[in-house]
Amino acid sequence: MLLFAHIDNTNNGGKEDDFLKVRKIRSGDKAAFEKLFFEYHNKLIRFANTITKSKELARDTVQDVFLKIWRNREDWELHYSIKVYLYQAVRNQALNLLEKKKALLRLKKNYQSEVESHNRELKQDETLYGNLTELEIRQLKRIWELVEEMPERRRISFELNRRHGFSYEEISKVLGISKKTVENHIGQAIKYIREKISSEDFK
Repeated sequence: MLLFAHIDNTNNGGKEDDFLKVRKIRSGDKAAFEKLFFEYHNKLIRFANTITKSKELARDTVQDVFLKIWRNREDWELHYSIKVYLYQAVRNQALNLLEKKKALLRLKKNYQSEVESHNRELKQDETLYGNLTELEIRQLKRIWELVEEMPERRRISFELNRRHGFSYEEISKVLGISKKTVENHIGQAIKYIREKISSEDFK
């Protein structure tokens, strides 16, 4: 998205004043930048809040816009007025932050669903192996924790074999790899689990 466009400095009045402000800021005049910041800061936050419905996001929006202006000050140009530019920039940034927030909420929701699903599977394992001792159940839980740490194909191969009862040949077809590769994945998984479990204290 183009943030900056050319200002027509042939007009008088407010546009000419804006051009002078921009020229000062482009030259690195911090006092001019701070003056602009405090002139519009509160008004822009109120405007941003009408979009974000969040004071925190509104503040972040305005801060991001001014930070971007300062960082790119040497290239800053307008095509209408500072006021219009700032309100357009704040609107765009507010919408961007809202979209990011929605994406994060979706990720969080998906993660929570995965955790809940995993916990249900653990409970099912405990039911299936109800005759195991407390120590054996702890070891079983630890085994599946270790499985989660494995590389993707090794983990999936092990889960399909031990949790879902797939044969090596069936796993090879699901993952699109050779049966020998499946054997290697599961062999490495078992080796990894044994080494970790043997080094940990389950007493």
